[in-house]
Parts: sequence; structure tokens; C-alpha cells
Amino acid sequence: MGAFVGIDLGTTNSLVAALNAYGRPEVLPNPEGARLTPSVISFAGPTPVVGQEAKELAKLGQEEIASFFKPFMGNPQFRLTFHGKCYDATDLSALILRKLKEDAEAFLGETVDRAVITVPAYFAEPQRAATLAAGRAAGLEVLRIINEPTAAALAYGLQKTQADETVLIYDLGGGTFDVTVARITPREIAVLSTAGDHDLGGKNWDDRIANHLCEKFAADTGIDPLDDPLMLNEVLVRAEQAKWALSERNATRVTLQIGSQRRTYELTRQEFEELTFPLMERTRRLTEEALEQAGLDWKRLGGVLLVGGSTRMPMVRGYVSDMCGKPPRMGVNVDEAVALGAAIQAALETGTHAEDAMPRFTLSGARVIRDVMSHSLGTVAVSADGTRYVNDVVVPRNQPIPAANTRSYLHATHEGRNTRLEVYLTQGESERPLDCQILGKYVFNGIQPTQAEVMVDVSISYDENGMVQVEARQRDCDTPLAMTIEPVPEDLSWLDRPPIDVTERHQVEPLAILLLIDVSSSMAGPPLDEAREAARSFLDQCDFTTTRVGLISYSDQVVLQTDLTDNVRKVEAGLARLEADGTTNLAGALELGRRKLATVPTGHVKYLVVLTDGYPDDPDNALLEAAHAKGSGIEIVAIGTGEADQAYLDRIASTQAGSIFARKGELVRAFGHIARVIAEGGRSLRKL
Repeated sequence: MGAFVGIDLGTTNSLVAALNAYGRPEVLPNPEGARLTPSVISFAGPTPVVGQEAKELAKLGQEEIASFFKPFMGNPQFRLTFHGKCYDATDLSALILRKLKEDAEAFLGETVDRAVITVPAYFAEPQRAATLAAGRAAGLEVLRIINEPTAAALAYGLQKTQADETVLIYDLGGGTFDVTVARITPREIAVLSTAGDHDLGGKNWDDRIANHLCEKFAADTGIDPLDDPLMLNEVLVRAEQAKWALSERNATRVTLQIGSQRRTYELTRQEFEELTFPLMERTRRLTEEALEQAGLDWKRLGGVLLVGGSTRMPMVRGYVSDMCGKPPRMGVNVDEAVALGAAIQAALETGTHAEDAMPRFTLSGARVIRDVMSHSLGTVAVSADGTRYVNDVVVPRNQPIPAANTRSYLHATHEGRNTRLEVYLTQGESERPLDCQILGKYVFNGIQPTQAEVMVDVSISYDENGMVQVEARQRDCDTPLAMTIEPVPEDLSWLDRPPIDVTERHQVEPLAILLLIDVSSSMAGPPLDEAREAARSFLDQCDFTTTRVGLISYSDQVVLQTDLTDNVRKVEAGLARLEADGTTNLAGALELGRRKLATVPTGHVKYLVVLTDGYPDDPDNALLEAAHAKGSGIEIVAIGTGEADQAYLDRIASTQAGSIFARKGELVRAFGHIARVIAEGGRSLRKL
């Protein structure tokens, strides 16, 4: 078996790293002695040329050049043709990876056959699948796909192993931008949230300079360089040079010439920053989104790590400093951190330990990575009122991967017909399906017909590479249904029209659910952590196309943390705010819950789901409030843990079946089961 490496497959430059004899990761130089290999390919000769030579040929105006193709990974519409042969972004990336593989073999003196490859955190499933395919085409066993900011955090964590801290990784590369919030401890790197834009990177800064220069040249001469591909290439080369010059000094001069027309323009750093300020603002919006998703603000953040070559621009460091109120953290090489982290992860994937000829391997047994996906997974579903198609999120974004969830569907079969179920899988956040990416049309066959509707459980998951897995089972059947993946129709305009059988469709009763969480002092620490995890499990099972959920916390004070909403992220943010202190004012929580549900329109099924770990301050008043709620048509589920009294829970709950005591470690299962039963229409929860 050969050696393993970590690869940063970048938009503008790529790197390969491996562990040295002392178990420390290091970037490997290519035969030219450089540590960065330009992600540029020349097709001028009989065989493709990859790297610096290709980049130099591009500067000279050669047209048979492929570059900046990474954003098109997984895009079937992207094609380049050279000498009669067609290449997509996967083919081009495979050429880059093969070059890195061969360069690593030349340096190490042995075969390289395994690699961890990094991708932007904001890459969706098709882009990740294309990256895996490119690695295999290059002759590599891809051990794992890892997000670029996570790899950088791993490289940073190699040096910071004593204290726990939460950091934000601001990753601005040549063509993509990612921002990730991660908790780093001596034993674990846990990603809390991520956001990004795979069409925002250093090239956008180049383009702003190029457009500015073209406008000035056209105004002076009447000749627009944008109309001449060769001249435009020259302008882009000059723009990139000007960008880096302005990173070193306050002004630079750029000369452009077309035919007899020659002009020289001065560009100051201030002008450059004004031209590109909207790009910096785009990074701010995404950064604030990631912080909100993590339930944090700048004051609760330990620091910011800058990653990616484009963060070398002074404006980036200054902007980030102003944004977070302190200078960014030092300690990582912005160009190399991602590749170094990938090499570390490759070592962990292969089970490399200190005794394996690496006596000072720092990660001798290993930091666990808990990464997340930045896109929600869902299915196309019909809204509660049956009037439109919606994106029904099944696996919310920013869940630790691997992540899985199941959605249950009522499916009507008639006299042996309609034994087929079609599921359109979506990736995205918008309620409108056409604003999301339709990943595939999954068709399940072999549903056993019955006289009534059958329940089909569709399970959707992300694996550790961010790849999607889908499975369906008919309820009470042991084997999965046979599945085929059919091409997604080109015409999806029907998703913006009302469902055809609106009048015949089974109408789902909308749900309004309030979670009442005990945050008295006895819940501090692990009990509250388990309660949060259990509540998140509950949310995972909710169909937010027909369900609104709110959150009330109670101790001495009763607080409406999140009003009834169909936005799962708002409820998760409320869970993140919970802090334990004080006594147990259950009566006040029940009263507030009853009043909130009284404002919900008729036709909704209403639930109060109560969690407590002890006896309430005023048990008689709490029973009275519970009776008022039940008398107004509200179902109450009472879940006890810790020192809770089962007999008292029986009196709070609507039915004895809705009174549950969960031992330590059982809350997640209990909450998940409750959510599933509610989703199936168990109004009185008698199925519990």
C-alpha cells in the first residue's frame, strides 16, 4: 500500500501535503520548487500541461487554457472542447489531481494512492460527487471529503491543544468564500455552523479592477477592451498584478495598450477598497448568518482565523478586525492551512499512530471531527392547505454529519394500483422548490396495496462526505422498497402550479406545538445539554410545512424564547439561549402556553410538550393550569427525568400514555418518538 496525502484542490492554486518523518504535516514542493501549483491547464500541445507553465502561457495570451473551473464542478452544462475532445469540470480537476499525485510521488519517492481532498463548505451534493469522481479518475482512493474551513481549524488546533475555544474561520480563496464557526477542544473539533458563496473569491476583486480599467480606457479611446478576448485576458492579468501590488503599497500604475492606443492609469489602495467594498459587505452578511446559526455573537467568540490567499489583502484584515472588534488570530499559514489539515485528517482516516515510524506525531490518538453541511435536505411536498408545492426540509442545515432523518408519507393504493412513490429530493433553504437544487427523482416501487392508505417512511441522510443517501420502507415491512433514480425532468414549471388533485388530496391538520423546557438550577450542565439534544431531535421529526413550533423556558421566570414559527432555525436559536438557574414555575409556563395557543386559528391541533426534572413550586396551581389547557382542547404531553414524580406527570398529561419518564440518556428517543406519533395524526397520543 502506498502513501497518503492531503490535497487542497483550489480555484486558483492547489497544494498537496503529507506527514514528515516526525509526524508533522508539511506542504510538498512541486518539481519547480514551488509549494503552490496553479490550477491552470494548457491544451496547446499534444498532452495537457498543468501548473505554472500553463499559467505563464495564459499570461502570454494563449487561448487553449482552462482555469477557474472549480465553481462549475457538478454542473452538466459546463463543457470545454480542445482538439475535438470535450472536458467537464470533473475531467479538468482530475488532471490537476493527477499532477499533484505525481509531484508528491516524485518528492516522497513512493507511490501515492490515498488522499483526503478538501472542498468549500458551501459545496452541494453534486459538487462533492464530482470531486470524488475526479479523485478516482486521478488514480486516488478518496479517504474522505472534508470542508476547507474545517481542515484549516484542524491545522490550527494542532498548535492549540490545551484550552477549549470557539473560533470563526473566514476562508476567502481565489473563487469561493466560506465562513465556519467551530468549537476546538483537545479531543474534538465540532463545527457549529457554516455559510458561504461558491461564486465569491479573489477573482471577483480582480474583475472589479479589470472593469474599472476597461471603463477608463473606453472613455479615453473609444475602444472597449471587453470586446477583444485577447485584450481582456491582458487586462485580467494586469488586474491581478495590481491587486497584489496594492497589498504591498498604497498605489500602483497599470498600462494598457490596444493597437496604437496606450494608456497608463494610477490606482490607489483607497480606490481599490471603494471598488470592492460591496464584496466585503457580502462576506459580512454571510459571516453574521453563520454566527446566528451557531447561536453566538462576537462577544462570545474566541477569535477569527483568516484562511485563503485572498485574505492577504490588507482590506480583509482591517474589515474583519472592525467587524469582530479585535485583530484576527495568527498561527496558520493562510495559503497552506487547508492542505495541512487535510494531511492530518488523512492520517486519522488511515489509523496512523505515533508508533508507526512517527515518534512525535502530535495527534497520537486523535481529535474527532464533527462537521456539518451548509445545505438542508428535503423533498417536494404539498402544503397543508393543498394549494401549492413546497420544499419540506427533512435534514436541516448545520446538523453534524453523518446526519439522517425520516419523513412519513400517507400513500393511497387502490386495488393493486399506485404501488409506486416518487420523491423529488431538494437541497436548499427556500420554501419554493424551484429556488432549491433538485438533486434527483427517486422512485420507489413494490408498495403492498391495502384497502386504506399505507404509511411509507422515507429516510434521507448525509454521510461523512456530505453525500446523500435515500431509502424508503413501507411501515411494518422489514425490507426497503426497490429504488431507482430517474432523470429530473427538464420542465419543472409544474412545481409553481397548484397540485392537480387538490380537491381529492388528503388534508393534513396543521399543528401548533409549544415546548415547555424546565431550566431550573437542577437542570444545569449535562441534563440541559441532553434536553437541548432531545428538543432538536423533536424538531428533526417535525414537518414544518404543516407545523409551527415555539419554545418556553421556565424556572423562577417564564420566558417565551421563541414564538410559534415554521422556521426551525429560530427554535434552535432559542434552545441555544437556554441557561439553568432558579426554581420550577411550571404553573406559569402552562398558563403562558395556554394563552399563546389560544391565539392559534381554529382547525389546528394544539400541543403542550412539557419537560421537567423535579416537582413544581406550586403543584396545585400547575394542575389547575393543566386542567384549563386540556379543557380548551389542548393536548399535553408530560416528560419527566431526574427527580420528577411519575404519578404527578400522569395528572398533568392528557392521557396516561402521554405521561413519560425518561432515564438519563433516554430523552432523545422519547422526544423523537413523540414527534413521530404527533406527525402521524395521533391526536390523543394513545399510540405511545
